[in-house]
Amino acid sequence: MPGPYAGHHSLASIPRAGADWMRRFLRWMFRATVVGAAVLAVAVGVVFLIPVRTTVAAIAPRADTQYWQMQGGYRIAYTRLAPAAGAPRRLPVVFLHGGPGGYVHSSIIQTLQPLADAGHEVFLYDQRGSGLSDRLPRPKDSGFNDQIADLHEIVGRQLGVERVALVGQSHGARLAAYYAARHPEKVARLVLGSPANLEPAEYDEQGRAVVESRYPIPETLDFRIPDPEQYRRDTGLSAMPAKVILAQAFAMAFNVKTVSDAEADAALNTLAAGFTRNMVCDPKNVKPEEGGAGVYVRTGANWFGDVEDPRPQMRRFPGPVLVLQGQCDFVPYAEAYEYVDLFPDARYQFIPGGGHILWWEQPEAYVRHIAGFLSEDASQRGQVQ
Repeated sequence: MPGPYAGHHSLASIPRAGADWMRRFLRWMFRATVVGAAVLAVAVGVVFLIPVRTTVAAIAPRADTQYWQMQGGYRIAYTRLAPAAGAPRRLPVVFLHGGPGGYVHSSIIQTLQPLADAGHEVFLYDQRGSGLSDRLPRPKDSGFNDQIADLHEIVGRQLGVERVALVGQSHGARLAAYYAARHPEKVARLVLGSPANLEPAEYDEQGRAVVESRYPIPETLDFRIPDPEQYRRDTGLSAMPAKVILAQAFAMAFNVKTVSDAEADAALNTLAAGFTRNMVCDPKNVKPEEGGAGVYVRTGANWFGDVEDPRPQMRRFPGPVLVLQGQCDFVPYAEAYEYVDLFPDARYQFIPGGGHILWWEQPEAYVRHIAGFLSEDASQRGQVQ
């Protein structure tokens, strides 16, 4: 009587000719697999032997560079702009650069000097894994939540102040918003320049981003959006050397660095020297790269799998918020305006003639709006567009 495995046959139950053919086929498959794996290993090895060409010199400490020794055993580099002598003491300001994997460019230090002249103590720091700050041993030691933890330690332990004003740019603006949502008691005011999209993203039944239909561009705003295809080509993973592409894959899969930070960062510095043309209205206004890019934090901090949705907490943030966006910003208006809608006391400021990096083309307008916002009292606040 047939048993429960009657449909399965061993090689012994197959006629001799068929069994011999099956054995030859299995041996061929095994050999082909071994040869294929060997060829792949050799190819990957060859790729890793090809050095990454350095086109931008690595960033060097400035005369004003200082370091915070963090509790985790690594250093965070920063620049401090001291309040002008005789100026009234105002709220401390912490600037958060873009990226992830960006750094404090000398141009933003110069641009924010008027805040120090007005009495603000200003701190601009390189996020872990980028700029002049230490690179950590494991790629996933530099995640988004880690960046929030660093900011909390900087505000509470390194600065030792009750509250600060946060001025964030792009990814730094997103970081500032998440931090304010989690720690509203530490943030008095919030300035978000060209803020990156909130995660997790929300989609409708057709797979379209909900924000696109929720916040259409007002007819009064004349956006001149850069070519999105050019931006994707300039910033896409395929624009990196194969060696660094593989390194990022290994970083995400196995949490190891198969390419040195120096080589990997050199590749991103080269890439940045090209993709910043998408961040201005006029390419002639692009500033030279200063060599502070960080690849592995760019990989790690772009991963949002374990980051809580900040929207419910953002709706409860009590402080005033200013969202700045330039005319030529590649960040969609809807993604930037979502911040205005979520924060109870927020307003939007459009800056004509400015790109994603607002201070490269409109430094006076950029710092004027920030300075005015930081100095105004509650009676002066209102929703503008």
